[in-house]
Amino acid sequence: MLKYDNKFFTALGKLVDCVWLSLLWLICSIPVITMGAASTALYYAVHKSIRGNRGYTTRNYFSAFKDNFKQSTLVHLVWLVVMVVLVGDIYIARAVLQSGSNLGLFFYFFLVLAAMVIGWACYMFPYIARFENTVKATLKNGVLLEIRHLPWSLLLIVLVFAVLLLTYMMPLFLFIFPSVLTLIFDFILERLFRRYMSKEDLERELENDKIDNMG
Repeated sequence: MLKYDNKFFTALGKLVDCVWLSLLWLICSIPVITMGAASTALYYAVHKSIRGNRGYTTRNYFSAFKDNFKQSTLVHLVWLVVMVVLVGDIYIARAVLQSGSNLGLFFYFFLVLAAMVIGWACYMFPYIARFENTVKATLKNGVLLEIRHLPWSLLLIVLVFAVLLLTYMMPLFLFIFPSVLTLIFDFILERLFRRYMSKEDLERELENDKIDNMG
């Protein structure tokens, strides 16, 4: 029990890192416009530090935040505009539905569309953290990944709403759930991302995995 490299202290250290990364994400997301960069950095730090045991957590987070700030922010702004328009459509369609008009049925269509847009974000920011590409390609590939892996996409969306509901019921979980949810995403998305990696990238990943297992 007194050895700092045993499983207990390792698990405790990862738990502390999860809380710390969640706090960093919350603080860096406060301006709203920086939420994309904060989300990209969170995925990168969780993947590299918590799951991969590589590097210092804080350093990895801010390194990814700085390196991907421009692209993540531009992608986030596009996503935010789409989401705001959809929320407006949902509000209007709900009012029409309550008035008794059949046009109000678009309310349910916009709800489904909004859920898919949330799923779109679930792919884009991890994608930025793991691949280098243009803003346009990232937006497009996010859509293609979501559609191509629709069953996994639905699971990601359900997980997001489950975490939002649990956080609403128990607000203190806000200080741990962002990292925990990202860690779950990492287990799912990395299996999908590796299908699109080059042979050289896969070999590099396998080598990193061997180093992690030795550690």
